[in-house]
Amino acid sequence: MHRREFIKKTALSGAICLTPSFLSASVEIKNTLALYDIQWKFDLSEHTAKECTLWAPLPGDISGFQNVLQLGSSTDAKESFQTTHNLYKSATLYAKWDKNSVIKILNITMKVALRDRQCDFKPKRICPDAIKEANKFLAPTAHIPTDGAVAKIAKLIIGNEKDLLKKARKIYDWIIANSYRDESVHGCGVGSPNAMLAQLEKEGRMGGKCLDMSALTVALMRSSGLPAREVMGIRVGASRLSNAFGAKEDITKSQHCKLEFFIPTLGWIPCDPADITKLVLKEGIEKTSPRALELADKFFGFWENNWMAFNHARDFDLYPANAQGSLDSFGYAYGEVDGEYLDPFEPTHYRYTILSKKVVL
Repeated sequence: MHRREFIKKTALSGAICLTPSFLSASVEIKNTLALYDIQWKFDLSEHTAKECTLWAPLPGDISGFQNVLQLGSSTDAKESFQTTHNLYKSATLYAKWDKNSVIKILNITMKVALRDRQCDFKPKRICPDAIKEANKFLAPTAHIPTDGAVAKIAKLIIGNEKDLLKKARKIYDWIIANSYRDESVHGCGVGSPNAMLAQLEKEGRMGGKCLDMSALTVALMRSSGLPAREVMGIRVGASRLSNAFGAKEDITKSQHCKLEFFIPTLGWIPCDPADITKLVLKEGIEKTSPRALELADKFFGFWENNWMAFNHARDFDLYPANAQGSLDSFGYAYGEVDGEYLDPFEPTHYRYTILSKKVVL
């Protein structure tokens, strides 16, 4: 087999004013280190006499939360390489097999160290470049509008509130109060704020999954003057808080989207309203129950160390360019066979599996 490999090693580090792309807010580092070995295996060999192209999202470092200790790949693809050449500088593994390739296999291996990301909401000095970079996430995109219905609802939620952190909390609480997890939705959802609000107007509540709720939260925050972005990723292990938030060793269908918002005196603050709606469904509890309220409060400023982030890419072009055009989001592998799109929500179309094993420390 013809092989191409790349390896990256980094040391664990705390949160510092270093990089604007994934700058953490003030983070309380506890002894919550967890290590995971992850294997992502693709086999497109069944697509005989056809050209196959694949783009797979890769994890990157997030100060105070995530460190990629090892990243490698092996493939018999005619062409393969790692790239960050896209609008969001999202790490991507690209592979291409020509029509004459009989075996079309790609294996990706990762070792990732994760710590709980817990914001303590204490002011800190934020680099001017970080603030400038964060302000880019005030702008609307094709799937993240900030006008129309979004602006109308945002104004109703925020009222006369001026404090940025209180604005964010009002939006976060409103999403949880008005949303429910809809298990019939494919994958992580489509992430359309206008579709969510149209359902709310018609039915009085909104059903969806993590990308749907995260996208609406982001749209409302941006419309209210808060830089915000969805973060695509995947659950890699069991949760200490609830089975609703965890995954077993086969994580092939464990993709999950969280989000973060930015305040100039705090930095990027993590949160996850969608997981509270999942908790309510999976545990059969009320949103107003003490358990749901406690975890809703905790998840405003928190990511647990059993979830790995890929990127915050939405509405962007892949590199090298794909045949089907701009990508909505990049939490799943994207593939094409003779230029035709492969459904990422059906891993059997790719014949791919993702396995994760926690390393005993």
